[in-house]
Amino acid sequence: VFEPHLNSGFNVALDVLGSKLDSYKFATLIQNASTINFFIGGAYGFEREFLSKCDRKISLSELTFAHKVANLVLLEQIFRALCIVNNHPYHK
Repeated sequence: VFEPHLNSGFNVALDVLGSKLDSYKFATLIQNASTINFFIGGAYGFEREFLSKCDRKISLSELTFAHKVANLVLLEQIFRALCIVNNHPYHK
């Protein structure tokens, strides 16, 4: 299902085993990529084979979120990162 998207940009898997980033590191992660694909894992994460094909693996939290909540948290963090990159005061 996800495989066709792996060839079209910087691929970030959101997985409980991924690295933890603060908002500034997240902003640095996305600021230079023109196309970013975010993949939200299920409650049990992704298969290791898929994770090995992604450029980065990050965790939004050690908590398990419903996909709609994870999507909302991700969107807010993308907005916050863009504010940080563009020196907008929202992120504080």
